[in-house]
Amino acid sequence: MENKNENLYDIFQKYSYSQLQKLFKEAKTKDEQDFYMALSNIVLQKQQSKVIGK
Repeated sequence: MENKNENLYDIFQKYSYSQLQKLFKEAKTKDEQDFYMALSNIVLQKQQSKVIGK
């Protein structure tokens, strides 16, 4: 794997919830859908934490 000073976390941070939902809808397999749903849930949890003030 080639590393160009950008790791998976940095790439993930660039995606919005709506972008992840679009990827979910376009997913070709159940496994791919599960992956995008998990990432979407992480985004929602981070937003909840900001609202709650954690």
